[in-house]
Amino acid sequence: MSLIAIHKIKSAFCLGDREGLAFKLFSSFAISLFIILLLQNLAEAAMVRVMLHVPEKIKAEMIEMAYQAEVNIREGDMDELADWERGQKYYLFVLDENQQAISGRDMHPHFEFKLQYARDIDTVFDNEVNQPIIAIPLQTGHTIYIQFPHHHHPARFFTYYFTVIKVVIAGLILGVLSMILARHLQQPLNKLQVASQRLAEGDFSVRVSHEVGETVTEFAALANSFDHMTRRIDALSEKQKSLIRDVSHELKTPLARHDLALHLLRRKLPEEQQGLLARLERESTEMNDLVSEILEYSRLENASYQLKLHPIDLSSLCVLQVDKMKDALSNGQTLAYHSSQSEVLAVADNSLVLRILNNLIGNAIKYAGEQAKISVSVRSLGEEGVEMWVEDNGKGISVQNIATIFDPFTRIESSRVKQAGGYGLGLAIVKEAVTIMNGTVKAENLDEGFRVKVQLPSAM
Repeated sequence: MSLIAIHKIKSAFCLGDREGLAFKLFSSFAISLFIILLLQNLAEAAMVRVMLHVPEKIKAEMIEMAYQAEVNIREGDMDELADWERGQKYYLFVLDENQQAISGRDMHPHFEFKLQYARDIDTVFDNEVNQPIIAIPLQTGHTIYIQFPHHHHPARFFTYYFTVIKVVIAGLILGVLSMILARHLQQPLNKLQVASQRLAEGDFSVRVSHEVGETVTEFAALANSFDHMTRRIDALSEKQKSLIRDVSHELKTPLARHDLALHLLRRKLPEEQQGLLARLERESTEMNDLVSEILEYSRLENASYQLKLHPIDLSSLCVLQVDKMKDALSNGQTLAYHSSQSEVLAVADNSLVLRILNNLIGNAIKYAGEQAKISVSVRSLGEEGVEMWVEDNGKGISVQNIATIFDPFTRIESSRVKQAGGYGLGLAIVKEAVTIMNGTVKAENLDEGFRVKVQLPSAM
């Protein structure tokens, strides 16, 4: 076979690349087959040596027959010897050096033919069931020849035993090598899976090509493609963040001029047109609030916020914020602070905690309904940190939307949102603020109501 033909075969079966997946799988299966065949041959040889010999019980019986034959020969009564030979459960003869029966009995031709293949009592049998002739020399100079019974032949179960051993050997070798191969292939896949999860959580700094390495060509190419995708997504995300930040900054100046113009215009408009002007002022205020929220979220997301972590008392901050926001309640709403602990210390930023409370309580006031009962609570979790939560008795949020309410610009079309509008940034700011303070935030529906929990590091 020419080298060109061999090269074509390798290319057809993807065996040209020694670091490729196909070559590694082919090599593993070839090695597995070689080891299985080798161990099976060794097992067969070992079984032959262990199993295929005269059983000890039958060996003892044959030796006893040889002794009885010697006794009969010494007594000299050949008729008695012939009767003794006929009375044994094995077909046997005592022969002289010319292989003639000294008892005078007629010998079966097949038995006579097999005398030339007679074996000693310590012989090793073949792995097929037959009736070999066992020769035992006597002290009288004669030899007793005993036909071994086929129903006692040790090879009668050899095929079954060897089949079981072959299956066990094949199963063990394939299992071990498959486990090794699977572990070898699973490691880069696990790294890619972990990297994908980190990417999905917003970590665009993740890279896997150096972790996967060049052990498998296909995985190395996939890792390089993954890193290229990550860099591309990171660049696009940065461009998007920069665009939103820059546009928000640029909007601040015209909005300020717009507010000034409205203020000057109010002095010149007649009374009957003041209502329209008030509406324009409200729209301008909402636009300013939106731009401020975008900039605040951008500072938190891009880690440009000047974080000041130090021990603070969450209880006093909650009391302060609850008292401050009671003025924003509707007539049927209530807001209260509940805690069994007078002082709960956390390592946090004072301004960010107040912003978190403002957003969470504000959301509850807006979306929990006209008869909402809103409560703020804190408690210490010991070494696990401290927990602060805001809950209400509103209608809650659908289960499918719970996982997305902390995403920016998320607007959930439900009874909680439609009443008061919103920009979809309040809870996103809460999440970013909690994250940069090394905490966690979680939203959950209650049996009757809705709750947002914030966990922060303890100062104890």
